[in-house]
Amino acid sequence: MSFPRRKDRMIPARLLSFLASTVLVAGLAAQVNVEVRDRRSGGPVAYAHLAYHALSGGPGNMIVSGPDGRAVLPLTASEIGGGVLLRITFMGYSAVQDTLRTTADRSYWLEPASLDLSAVVVTGQYAPIAPERAVHKVRVLDAEYFQRLAANNLADALRNELNIRLQQDNLLGTSLSMQGLGGENVKVLVDGVPVIGRLDGGLDLSQLDLTGIERAEIIEGPLSVSYGTNALAGTINLITAKGGAYPATLKAQVYTEHIGRLNTTLSATHAKGRHRFALNGGRNFFAGWDPSQPGIPSFERAPADTNRVQQWKPREQYFARFNYRWVGERWTLGYKGEGMHDRIVNRGMPRAPYYETAFDEEYVTVRLDNALFAEGAVGRAGRLNALAAYNTYQRTRNTYFRDLTTLGEELAGIDGMQDTTRFDLVNVRAVYSNATQDGRWKYELGTDNNIERGSGERLGADGGFRDIADAALFTTAEYSPTDRLTLRPGVRLAWNSRYDAPVIPSFNMRWRFSENLVARASYARGFRAPGLKELYLYFVDVNHNIVGNPDLYAERSHNLAGSITYRHARDRSVYRSELGLFYNDVEDLITLAQLNGASYTYINVGDFRTVGGTAGASWDNGHWLVSAGGGITGRYDGLASELDAPWVFSPEVRASLTHNWMKHGWTASLFWKYQGELVQYMYVSEVDVVRGFIAPFHMADLTVGRRLWSDRLFLTGGCKDLFNVGNVQASMAGGVHNSGSNSVPMTTGRTWFLRVELDLKRKNA
Repeated sequence: MSFPRRKDRMIPARLLSFLASTVLVAGLAAQVNVEVRDRRSGGPVAYAHLAYHALSGGPGNMIVSGPDGRAVLPLTASEIGGGVLLRITFMGYSAVQDTLRTTADRSYWLEPASLDLSAVVVTGQYAPIAPERAVHKVRVLDAEYFQRLAANNLADALRNELNIRLQQDNLLGTSLSMQGLGGENVKVLVDGVPVIGRLDGGLDLSQLDLTGIERAEIIEGPLSVSYGTNALAGTINLITAKGGAYPATLKAQVYTEHIGRLNTTLSATHAKGRHRFALNGGRNFFAGWDPSQPGIPSFERAPADTNRVQQWKPREQYFARFNYRWVGERWTLGYKGEGMHDRIVNRGMPRAPYYETAFDEEYVTVRLDNALFAEGAVGRAGRLNALAAYNTYQRTRNTYFRDLTTLGEELAGIDGMQDTTRFDLVNVRAVYSNATQDGRWKYELGTDNNIERGSGERLGADGGFRDIADAALFTTAEYSPTDRLTLRPGVRLAWNSRYDAPVIPSFNMRWRFSENLVARASYARGFRAPGLKELYLYFVDVNHNIVGNPDLYAERSHNLAGSITYRHARDRSVYRSELGLFYNDVEDLITLAQLNGASYTYINVGDFRTVGGTAGASWDNGHWLVSAGGGITGRYDGLASELDAPWVFSPEVRASLTHNWMKHGWTASLFWKYQGELVQYMYVSEVDVVRGFIAPFHMADLTVGRRLWSDRLFLTGGCKDLFNVGNVQASMAGGVHNSGSNSVPMTTGRTWFLRVELDLKRKNA
């Protein structure tokens, strides 16, 4: 009789226990397991950002996938029932968006972005590889970074980087120095093809537009084994968009600044079967600017008075690039063609006594680049990468005698006021790489051949043709005795038509202390043959007397570098930090020196040494991206040694802050850099030495952007050079263009800009 009563009392307790367990299990089951993988390689995408928020409301959250590409979304059953919006992003891939309404496990395959492919690097590598796994320390600036910085050309993209300093000439453009060495020691490539057309040793970075550029890969220190001459201080390789991430894309962009700049660009890609097409081009227009001009400039013809002379010269560029790739199962074949037309106008002062005439100069640069590419598998573990390129660079200066009353013009009939200089480069390069079955050995064998030819009145008093050629064989090998250690020796054997090129060795080491901590060390020998202008330049007119020196020695260098990098992914953020050191010893450094009066030539000045280091850290949780770093570069040369002078050091500090309001599509970025005083010793004659300096300055840029229409429309506005730097105080030796200066141009001052970008993608064929 009592048994049933005990049974009746037990039923509610069991029922409550069952209901509680059901609720608990339902809560656990609401967690969603997500796996993120690379569609191209099939491997996991480590540290991808997964931002999610419930459609029913509430704050959004973000987690980071682990090294295996897996993550668990801690959702509740009620959130799943109402729907959860998930957005997966990672540097180098197109974002993926989905709405979760069930607890089923999910795998997402990320497509490499058509204009953003920083998941791998290729410069100096056997095959595409993640930057963290590369033996060299590779710095990657991707399309997302270009967008946050509102960068239009390579000069804009590098202005916030450590160990890189930009110099500005309003007729020659923007050049750079790296690790304390000049731009003539920095190799600049586009898809592995050297960029030609150096003026006073440096390339004009403002001629390298970023339209259609996926990323820039920067390796500091010599890569002379792989890329030969000019690669002493570092190598910058611009990687172009090849198309293929979507069946078709169309992107239009308009950029304007209040001082009279208007850029319009258009890009399109198409993929059909095994064919990939990419086409982009545009026009960059700058009306010219002078600090004396108030407000928005007029686009009318300049009046015939002194206001026609502007510190920043009017400039107009037209450019276009076409990329084609055929993608087979084992081979990829391609062609790339580029063209650029750049025109700078230098209006002269009205001439006394009646100020009705003036001399105006026009500088026109034309670049035409063509390249064929082949890349594919050879056997089971081999890979061949080959290219053949033909590049042309032509710069023409015309001087016009202008009547300011009728606006008529005619070419000035004075010797030395009209000239055309042309350079042609043929580059043939092939690299075979192989990995052994056990994976411990890899090696590469390569050949790199270049013929450069120059012509023009300035390349010799006879106005003839000049050329220089080199052919090289190089090899490197990677040995990994353990999973943690990788050793990479290398050597280059070269022949140069004018110099006895030395045997160039290198050695790199990568040590992985743990999954998060990696150390690198390297030694490399560098070599730079003098350029054709340094050897044969003949530039003599009423204002110039510069003569090349065919007896120059080639520059040789030794480089030591080391770095340690720490990277750690937490549940909701990624933290990175790094420390790097470098030392360069350059023999027979080439510089321009004053012989007497206004006469100049190039000479070897003996040893030149630089030493320095950088330290930096960053933190990224998807909503906030914070980075900061600092560095110092010391210089010491034979001039300082003769004066018994100490090393001169130049510090630099940078920081950036970005905030993303993912739910509303807003983003804001602030970039700041302090460039310390630059002090250096310079020859003003064969026996006289002076000490010059460029004063320190602060640079800061602010950008604010908003994504609209499901990420198809992106509006960006902001201010460049918040501190209105403009000209920087300087004390320099008298040069070929002046007799001494108390300032140098650095920026156009504080400018306000607006950019409108329309990005359309067709996801289905």
